[in-house]
Amino acid sequence: MEILISILKKLNIIPVPLVDTQPQFLKARIVLEANRLGIFRALGEANDGLNTEELAERLGISREGAAVMLTALTNIDYLVQRNGHYRNSRWVKRWILDPKRGISNFLNLQLHTWSRLEYLEETLRTGRPVKDFHQAEVTKPGKGQEVYTRGMREIARFLIPAFIKRAKLPQGAKRLLDVGGAHGDYSRALVRRFPGLKATVLDMAGPIATAQQILETEGNPEGIELRVGNVLKDDLGNGWDAVLLANMVHLFSLDQNNDLFTRIHGSLAPNGVLLIMDQFMGLGRLQDKLAGLFSLNCFIVGGRCYPREDMERLLKKAGFSRIKVKPFLLQPPTSLIEAWKPNR
Repeated sequence: MEILISILKKLNIIPVPLVDTQPQFLKARIVLEANRLGIFRALGEANDGLNTEELAERLGISREGAAVMLTALTNIDYLVQRNGHYRNSRWVKRWILDPKRGISNFLNLQLHTWSRLEYLEETLRTGRPVKDFHQAEVTKPGKGQEVYTRGMREIARFLIPAFIKRAKLPQGAKRLLDVGGAHGDYSRALVRRFPGLKATVLDMAGPIATAQQILETEGNPEGIELRVGNVLKDDLGNGWDAVLLANMVHLFSLDQNNDLFTRIHGSLAPNGVLLIMDQFMGLGRLQDKLAGLFSLNCFIVGGRCYPREDMERLLKKAGFSRIKVKPFLLQPPTSLIEAWKPNR
């Protein structure tokens, strides 16, 4: 069906704006709400699946509401139904409930994105965020923040293999600063790959509180240090062999990134490296298509997906040299930018 719709769109014989709006946002909201309500988890815990009455009772929702949701989820292939009992499809089992691959927290995080998009019109008119989202719920200790950090950790699982394959550090690197590192999984991956490396994660109080919970639950064999701080204002220290910015620059304006790159340059030891992993424009048609959509979401919080040329210009201005862009072939539009501080 998806292939047929794509062909009909290309032939321009169906109302494309209709196809691209109502069915798409209804499908997205149905999946997000089902995840938030716990429908997938409840069905996963029932060996023989659940019927409408059983699901309604277990979740404390109306029978009518359960019936409508179960029908909708079945029609979009997230559930399968047999003899009046519903079970999760293989998509749900693999990509929502699987402890190693599931993105249940990230789906809950998308409800924040959905709400934030209500500010799009005003942001487009003024060119500025309606409110400071860097000081919003996702940066302060609490349930909303925990969902944010754990959701971003789920996405990190998909990016870390490509990231760690491309990351290069100075020979004998000892000290890494992970700026805005939250859950710290990128730092852990680097510490495992580079013997002798020690990592410090710097982030707001909320993400650090969640990171501390993760370390207490899972252990900290890599010796990750957690530090509370505001990356845009606080002292970054000095003598770092490497600094990591993972999925951070798209949250900030060009001026903020310009200042941040300059401060990071000053905090690095000679021949130190700045690693920037993010979503950039100017790397190909497919990458730009995806980054262009994501950029609009970033614009609401004061950033965007920047062209690689803008990043290279700011890095050179800050004093960096040997700047390399390393695209992630299987995860467009994500790339790693590597920038070195001269050894002088």
